[in-house]
Amino acid sequence: MKNRSLATAILLAIIAAGGAWAQNLPGNIWSSPQSTTTEGRYRSNADNFIRPDQYSGVRFDKWFGLASFLFDDNYSPIATAGFATKVNDIYIGAFYTGNFWAGAPANNYTAQQFTTPPAGGAADKTYNVYNTISTVPNPVNNAAVLIGVADMGFRLTWRTNYQSFNKSDIVTGNQVYKNYQSEEGYITPQIAWAMAKDLTGNGIRPYAALDLAFAHNYRKVETNGPDSASVTGSNVIRSQNHFDPSLSAGLGGYTFYNKNGFRGSFDADYVLTLNIYDNEYSYNDGGTYKTKKIKGTNSPGLIPLVEQSYVSNLLTPSLSGSWSEDRLALRFKLNLPLTLTSEESSTMDLDSSNNLIKNGFNDASTIFIFRPDLRLALQYKIIPSKLTLNAGARIQTTAIYLKTIDRAYYNSGSKGATSTVHDNSFGGNQQSGSFASRFHLGLTYNMTDNAWVEATTGVTNAYGNDAIEIFAAGGLFSFGSILVGLKF
Repeated sequence: MKNRSLATAILLAIIAAGGAWAQNLPGNIWSSPQSTTTEGRYRSNADNFIRPDQYSGVRFDKWFGLASFLFDDNYSPIATAGFATKVNDIYIGAFYTGNFWAGAPANNYTAQQFTTPPAGGAADKTYNVYNTISTVPNPVNNAAVLIGVADMGFRLTWRTNYQSFNKSDIVTGNQVYKNYQSEEGYITPQIAWAMAKDLTGNGIRPYAALDLAFAHNYRKVETNGPDSASVTGSNVIRSQNHFDPSLSAGLGGYTFYNKNGFRGSFDADYVLTLNIYDNEYSYNDGGTYKTKKIKGTNSPGLIPLVEQSYVSNLLTPSLSGSWSEDRLALRFKLNLPLTLTSEESSTMDLDSSNNLIKNGFNDASTIFIFRPDLRLALQYKIIPSKLTLNAGARIQTTAIYLKTIDRAYYNSGSKGATSTVHDNSFGGNQQSGSFASRFHLGLTYNMTDNAWVEATTGVTNAYGNDAIEIFAAGGLFSFGSILVGLKF
């Protein structure tokens, strides 16, 4: 449970460090090469056209469009396209990024009649035979639609990599299955709202968003006759599904200083996230599998049954500033994410009636994480209004990680010894994360008034890698992503 709570906390910290993801496309699924290079400090129209708070600043007469192509960390191609237009006073924007059906599990089969039937099979019946069955969560597809009206933006986003397999009377692994059901991956819709103009002379564009993340990791099978344990019926092999609703809200920025070319702003974002579990487990009841519910996970090979609950509060105050003169412009943003998480984990077992009882550790934990995040950006106009150099850097400190566990030990449902455990760290280990930094370099080229190109070059270093490649593969003259934008 520690690893899972850590992974969720790190994910929340990443979201917070990125700023108001309810306004950007969620889950870090897209940012323009210019925004990526400058760590989100200098967005382009390719970002703003699908943001509920910024769409009104994208100027065009009839329509706006973009296309981009890049490779992810696994060198899989990712295609991106966007389009926007106006119908009377209503703004309509649409967006897609993903790899369509590339890498989807094939699950090919052959129709075969066996002379010697497999376990549970009949000699006179034709079966669909699968060499392997896979529901690996791939490919990834993300889409969004934005409607802008009355100085407000409403956006629906859909993200998924969900894969499923549900067949009857098949053969795999020399075993006939009456039913075989498996599913993996996530389905995550989001609805977001924001004001598209400042409410005061010093800013403030409030926003709110609701994410509904459905995570699937489930497998249930029924053999055509007794299985290897001589038990009939449907057996839940794995049930680790969870529903993670998340509510985000933010101020939208307030400018407290604007003088001599320098502008200072304050912002605050809040994210509330829950993990809700509704899973199944099977048990042998007189030679037949029966199924019941568990408010947790069923993870064979690890801890078989665990009841869980999880609530996370993430508050991110931030300070940002910008300065420009002639051809040079500089920006920074300091995020100060504060995460407070409450979680409970109980190891469960079955009593004589196959009902769940506590058996082992029952941990009620409170976790606090603080990890400052600094983002720096530079733009230099090599050829004014034509060619701009973009550069950006991100620095994350090691985190302050404070965890208190109120632990009770149960023996077959009876509560035993209790204790309080402190797991605190201030850097350098798994909980807090090591000091991290990265650097990007890119270009923006305005070909005409209606067309432009953005690129992120290969001069970049990832977290934990001190080397910056320039002349090798992935160096100065290679490009991590290229975008072409048009407006008419």
